Amino acid sequence: MSARSVRASWSLRAAILIVGAISVVAAGPGTADEFPPTIDSVARAEILDWIADTMSKRYVDPEVASAMVNEIRSRAAGGAYDGLDDSATFLHAVEQDLRAASNDLHVGLWPERIEDALAEDTDYTPADAGYVERLRRTNYGYKKIEILPGNVGYLRIDEFAHPALGGPTTVAVMNTLGNTEALIIDLRWNGGGAGLVGFISGYFFDEATRLNDSWERASGVTQQVWTPEYVPGPSLSEVPLYLLTSAQTFSAAEDFAYALKHLGRATVVGVRSKGGGHPVGFARLIRDQMAVAMMVPNARSINHITGTSWEGVGVAPDVEVPAEEALATAYNAVLDVLLERAESEEARRRLEWARKDFEAGQNPTVLSREQLAEYCGTYETRSFSVSEAGVLQYHRDGESSFPMVPMGNDLFRFEGHDELRMEFARDESGAVDRVIALSADGTQVVRRRSR
Repeated sequence: MSARSVRASWSLRAAILIVGAISVVAAGPGTADEFPPTIDSVARAEILDWIADTMSKRYVDPEVASAMVNEIRSRAAGGAYDGLDDSATFLHAVEQDLRAASNDLHVGLWPERIEDALAEDTDYTPADAGYVERLRRTNYGYKKIEILPGNVGYLRIDEFAHPALGGPTTVAVMNTLGNTEALIIDLRWNGGGAGLVGFISGYFFDEATRLNDSWERASGVTQQVWTPEYVPGPSLSEVPLYLLTSAQTFSAAEDFAYALKHLGRATVVGVRSKGGGHPVGFARLIRDQMAVAMMVPNARSINHITGTSWEGVGVAPDVEVPAEEALATAYNAVLDVLLERAESEEARRRLEWARKDFEAGQNPTVLSREQLAEYCGTYETRSFSVSEAGVLQYHRDGESSFPMVPMGNDLFRFEGHDELRMEFARDESGAVDRVIALSADGTQVVRRRSR
């Protein structure tokens, strides 16, 4: 499998819609040892003819297909591809012209080695050993799982894997997040993938729910996509759900965000996504020294609520903020929702406690050894010192010692001990004269500094 083919992004139903189309032409210049091989004008003309014929027959929109064919024919007649003897350079140039004429970022062209193209399975399904191994190395797209302060789940998904491969990991991930009060799913680095969108969406509904449909040009059939009636593990149908997007969010990630947004199930935070709403198929032209692989958008995603999709326009966020601010914005919005739902003053106090913890983590405070020295000393039965590593240490009963993390404004927390913080207070001259032990339940203990 070539590196380029591994990176190809395809949307929710791509694995279902793939129909291999392989053509064979005579040999061109180049030797078996060089890759990608060089090509001459005859080979370029043959490849262009094959591209034009394939796009005309299979691209989802015949009128757009005609515009693409006319563009590359015109470019070729004007000499734009003359002298592009390196096959990869030539295919990249044609790909860019096809994309410019169609505004379709799913169109793709790349050279492949013959042995890859003629392998038993060349469509990157569970039978493809290279695809399987790559997904295993990347944890099937699940980049990060974290429980943020306030029991808010955070899940970063960088790819939607084939369900036959990523399904068990998805179950484990969703069970890990099953007891959270809210969930933030980060799609800012997600460029697409295969068919896990429908399965993972099932955790956010208590009954089978219709997502985005797909109309395929070849059959003329519209396929409805529904969540499963049952998914293993706890239901997350009632938890607030926020999705983070960026200009890199593409294809299957947009499918996921668009469906949940318009079902009113999720709030999208970030910037407008990239805009790839066409499921794809693959076609190959087999030559003696190489194969030409082409990703052909052959279907159209359609949302049954809006009657359209995100193709060419992206998914518009509900809350538009720079991508780098999306997590903090979503987290604060989540806390606001949970505060509204809180049934007691203690629950509200704990949520505000969590918010301060999150903010401190997002904007770490760095203090010099000299600044930390202001807090050193004995406070009744407790004492503080600065370690050789420049960390403020809390000592209790002359035995236990705990490193402290500054939160700003004379406030410190303990890594791994979320229920307790230390706030130093100053006298009228500005000197630290006492420390206040703050508990998440609202209790406080004041200890005076020994002089």
